[in-house]
Amino acid sequence: MRVVEVLVVPLVFGGHGTVDAFAPLPSLARSQIAIHPNGGVRSRCALSARKNSVDLMSKNWLPRKEVDIDDIFAEDEERDALERRSIEFLGGLIRHRLQLADGPETCESDDSSAPVERLLTKDHKLYDFVKGRFMDLTCTADGEIILENLFAIADAVDEEHDIIRGAVIALQSLLVTGTQFGMKGSPDQLKKFVWHLKSGINEYIISSCQESWNRKCAHRLKYDVDIAAGTQLLAELKRKRTSQGAFDLLVDIGAWGKHEDLALLRSGFPTKFTEEEEEAAINAQSNTKDPDALLGIRKDFRRMKSYTIDGAFTADIDDGLSVEVLTNDDGSVRNRYWIHIADADHWAPRDSDIFAVTRERATSVYLPTGSVPMFPTSIGTGSMSLRQGCDCYALSLGLELLPDGSIDTTSIIVTPSLVRVSYRLTYDEVDEMLEEGVGFSEEWQLGAMLAAAKKRRALRVSNGSSEGMVPYPIPQGAVSAMYDVNSDDNVSVSVTVEVPQNAGVNQTSTAAGTSVGANVHSAPASEAFLLVTEMMILAGEALGKWRQLLSSTKHFTGGSQSQLSNTLELPYRCQTGPDFKSRLSETKMLEDLQTTNAGGGYCQAWYYRRFFKPVRIIEDFDGHAGLGLDCYVQWSSPIRRFGDLQVHAAVKRFLRRKRVNDLLQAGSPIPSEITASDLGCAVPTSDDMGVEEGKITYVISESNEDKINFKDALSKIGAARQLQRKSQEYWMLEYIRRLVQKSSDEVAFECIILGCVDPDRGRYAIYVLELGLEHKYTSEVGELGPGRTLWLKVAMVNPRIGLLTFTLASRTSGKAS
Repeated sequence: MRVVEVLVVPLVFGGHGTVDAFAPLPSLARSQIAIHPNGGVRSRCALSARKNSVDLMSKNWLPRKEVDIDDIFAEDEERDALERRSIEFLGGLIRHRLQLADGPETCESDDSSAPVERLLTKDHKLYDFVKGRFMDLTCTADGEIILENLFAIADAVDEEHDIIRGAVIALQSLLVTGTQFGMKGSPDQLKKFVWHLKSGINEYIISSCQESWNRKCAHRLKYDVDIAAGTQLLAELKRKRTSQGAFDLLVDIGAWGKHEDLALLRSGFPTKFTEEEEEAAINAQSNTKDPDALLGIRKDFRRMKSYTIDGAFTADIDDGLSVEVLTNDDGSVRNRYWIHIADADHWAPRDSDIFAVTRERATSVYLPTGSVPMFPTSIGTGSMSLRQGCDCYALSLGLELLPDGSIDTTSIIVTPSLVRVSYRLTYDEVDEMLEEGVGFSEEWQLGAMLAAAKKRRALRVSNGSSEGMVPYPIPQGAVSAMYDVNSDDNVSVSVTVEVPQNAGVNQTSTAAGTSVGANVHSAPASEAFLLVTEMMILAGEALGKWRQLLSSTKHFTGGSQSQLSNTLELPYRCQTGPDFKSRLSETKMLEDLQTTNAGGGYCQAWYYRRFFKPVRIIEDFDGHAGLGLDCYVQWSSPIRRFGDLQVHAAVKRFLRRKRVNDLLQAGSPIPSEITASDLGCAVPTSDDMGVEEGKITYVISESNEDKINFKDALSKIGAARQLQRKSQEYWMLEYIRRLVQKSSDEVAFECIILGCVDPDRGRYAIYVLELGLEHKYTSEVGELGPGRTLWLKVAMVNPRIGLLTFTLASRTSGKAS
């Protein structure tokens, strides 16, 4: 079928015989609309896309200079000429790159394991114009070097500086254009994905970033999504003026890989640490100051046997566990459980450069291709981490449990500490030790903690936690994409279906005797994971109760001439319970799903989600219905979550001020090394009147407390979750695409109907057992009841645009089994 283009642009040749892609474009008249050979007018969508492309071809993109009103037209002509020359210049650099690579097919890419040589060195004339201008616009350091190397050829050094700047802006625009490949939705919907980037960039404009480039400038690029220069560059290179055209070009020149994580690039999350950030991490590790030791509040717990339990590949270990045996007056014994959390605040105090680095990131991000850590690995897996056999700084919480598993609030102790990890164990190792009995004999502490964890789980379920409401949560597929020279595109992709560790029951043991909650493709539930999960939840509840206890027992002090004001605010994570009474019909449906055990309990788990209320962060003592607790504060991962690091700072400042007040009351000296940042308020100064009766008198400043904003950087947490979902989706679809590509037969999966999402269109939520994947399916056989199983085959899959559709498979005729 012959396709007639909507618009033909006349090619105007410039003085050097090149096509002038910037000649004035004719306006579109109705008579110019192309007609399909069968008489149909091309879609409005296509016309709209063409119009947008035309508009971008004539749009100015260089920053306007400040000129007198009489010179405005001359300045506009000068800007037009400079934009054209910048585009032509950059087009020449890219053509040179493609020629060196002998065409797109053999162009090197970041899939290669060989390092890319940096050609643009510090002694190069263009170094200051180009270095760092493509930060966070590629996923690899090699990709960034390749972009910088474009400007390293000899001809570039003789170009005017304004043209170089224009070429850099155009290349940045091309990169931003490429990140939009696969995006769907209206402009307002798309803006939601980058809304978190708006904060803090208003004072940064592209023109001011030409002299000094930083991450805020990159954020502005991604927030504005100005693709005009990129579109004009694609026209200069005779490429498709689309986001896919930009993506393909960047892959061809080797700056991006075929599987570049566009969601990561769009998100604004840093893709790597700069040299300055790495240096800040190194400097932080050389810090020998310890305010808690100076004040005498850091306890030595190295005598305790301490365990860390994590994944086999986890390197940034931020939590450890101990059991201390206490002897009663009658000779009987009881256990005190200790949760040791890495004291990240010791290494990243609030006035440090490394603290600013973590604030920029707000959280570690976990992707199928690997993690993007909050701290540089040199410190996050080094000094901060609770390493086996090393003396490590921690913030420790100790407590005792009552017979029903509740916390004896009078037993709670919170203190900075020094610990030495005895055993660095994996979940699998602990599961094996518990199964073989070692965890109840030689390492009895593990068995004691597991018993406490099970008691805690039962208590929370009795309090209405989600584990009780959803005893069989839906196992989820975890995708891993690893470098593998023997695999397609040098990347191997695998999927593991994992049972959620907040399951109300052990699905593995249950599945052995019944079909309830059984997914033969899922990995077994882990008692070790149950142990750690419950201990971390216990730590969160205990810290919240400790703060409440301090308030009720008048441990907080108001400011006076002799005492520092000392209170403690914490970010309580609160969630109200489901409102079943006002949603009777939905409640009846939920009860029916539970009674019939539809889909082995998965339908109930899916339907129950609509009753969940969002979690709120407040500074008032309140309950968390989903956890079955009357309070909860998250603080167990300060190496991975900025909010947890903030809690550590608040707790330690409170403990330090308390100690300083004790010193003030006793007339004892306050260590001179203590600063206002250590206390969160001004440090008392000694009275010039000197010492009275052996006691030092101090003057208390009326300066306000440096309050911690616990909602700081919260928007980035939501953005991180969205990024992780999009990256997971891409690699899951890529895994499916490879299955289809390698199979000579249809690729079919057994699926469970979870429920109807759109009755009018016959749209259903389905669960693909083998993949641990929830998806949507349009019924081809009429109404489908919850829990019904179908064999569905892959009809279409395109990872880059997020497309996956299913249709009935020939296996068992696609009918219910």
